[in-house]
Amino acid sequence: MLRSAAVGAHGRGLSVRLLTWGLMLLFSILSSSVGAQAPLSSPFDDLIPDLAAKVTSALSAGAQVSLTAQPSADREEAQAIRTQMTTLLAARGLRIIDATAGIPAIAIGCGRNLRERVCAAEIRTDGRTQIATVTGRRTSSTEASRKTVPALELRPLLSQQLQILDAAVIGNRLLVLDVAAITLFERKDGEWRIVQSHPLPMSRPWPRDPRGRLRASGNRFDLFLPAMTCTGRPDPLEISCTDGQQPWPIGVDNRGLEPGRNYFKSSEGTVFYNAAPLGAAGNDDAIGLTAPCAPGMYVAAVSPAGRLDSGDLLQLSRVADGRLVQAASPVSLPGVLTALWAQSDQTSAVVVTHDVRAGRYDAFQTTISCSR
Repeated sequence: MLRSAAVGAHGRGLSVRLLTWGLMLLFSILSSSVGAQAPLSSPFDDLIPDLAAKVTSALSAGAQVSLTAQPSADREEAQAIRTQMTTLLAARGLRIIDATAGIPAIAIGCGRNLRERVCAAEIRTDGRTQIATVTGRRTSSTEASRKTVPALELRPLLSQQLQILDAAVIGNRLLVLDVAAITLFERKDGEWRIVQSHPLPMSRPWPRDPRGRLRASGNRFDLFLPAMTCTGRPDPLEISCTDGQQPWPIGVDNRGLEPGRNYFKSSEGTVFYNAAPLGAAGNDDAIGLTAPCAPGMYVAAVSPAGRLDSGDLLQLSRVADGRLVQAASPVSLPGVLTALWAQSDQTSAVVVTHDVRAGRYDAFQTTISCSR
């Protein structure tokens, strides 16, 4: 059963709850959740994203499925494989629930021979069985992956005075959603130059803490705004919007931003601000991340500085046996974090900060890098 931590609203006065599909449990904040325990690892985690993509393509969007992992001699390895697969399938819109008659069943397993590593998924649905497989070379680097040291890297994207809500890199172009418009940039002479901009048809005032989500895929993008959703394409830039509260793509069931508020509600009525896998503690913002160089599932979460003129800290932890284990030194942000959105494949995320003194918003792309 998939478990995700739904993180309390930005007012920092709301409780953190642990959501499961169809079940909600109160999540106790444990001060010991970040410790010195060695994290789980698996030499197959670079294969799991491709396997998740193949499984998703074989099922209908938003389908409810059960997921089992074949037993392995290495218990921690099998657990890491299932954790990553579960999170990636949920990020792609599938709902992982307990095995029930009539729903698709997915069984996954990974193994090695003398030259290759192989991961396979058996997908049973509507009386049919499909097999999806991915392979990768068995090299010394994959076998030594347990020794990698992950770290968060920030790559600057754009700075401006108007509040940035989200951004997406599309090849050599950049789409930026702010509180006034959706804007397409193109890199020229080492700088982002505006190609086209389209104002947002907002019919209501923004809440005090504006939030917006941008999801881009190919020559299409979707905007998720308070009480409004939009679809469009970047070339040429155009959008079409519809009023109404719609679910946002954040990995947990929700009904969209509550009218006039900056938080979500689950179908059970739980209030939360963002979501990340398996217990992101009491942080206001937390997301799940993966990286081929760092096996396993990671959580990037913000630690508030406590003062508006100080930068927040972005911390990287690893999901290990249902707990969060510190994976790297925190990254000091150049301001107060205002947005943290993972991309759909969870290999990168957009970070937006507000430099109060400079009156500037900065957008970054963050990824996990590794050294040995």
